[in-house]
Amino acid sequence: MKWINLLNGWGNFIKMNKFKIYLAGKMNGLTFEQMNTWREEVTKLFDRYFNSIYTINPCHYYNFNLDPETYTEKEVKEFDLHMVRNCDLVLVNLDYPDSIGTAIECHEAHDNWHIPVVAFGGENAFVHPWLDLSITKRCKTLEEAVEYIIEFYAVNK
Repeated sequence: MKWINLLNGWGNFIKMNKFKIYLAGKMNGLTFEQMNTWREEVTKLFDRYFNSIYTINPCHYYNFNLDPETYTEKEVKEFDLHMVRNCDLVLVNLDYPDSIGTAIECHEAHDNWHIPVVAFGGENAFVHPWLDLSITKRCKTLEEAVEYIIEFYAVNK
């Protein structure tokens, strides 16, 4: 069943007419609800405003509720970075900015693959200056980030 879900998600991912946004943010150490709720919320916001946007939610592929015997960390890292490399933009939640995986995704996207990284949140948390350097635009709220992405990126697709 897991592979059927992956294949269905992959089929949507490769649609060329969609503007693809990878939803980056901490997962390790959070409950499934904490890691997934904002991602589902932003997907609904984009669906409401603009129907040619496809969000890539890493919780749909790997999460910490899965049996760790069914995958390796190397597999997860390579899969996530493949998804980042093939997206048009990364949206990152900085409410939990201490995630090494999120930092790597942002760094690779912005610094190596020249993919814009739009961030929101993190007002009450320390965000490492190097992570900040891998962010194209920083917004205060999720809604502000969505509006910015639609105005400056999605309308050109």
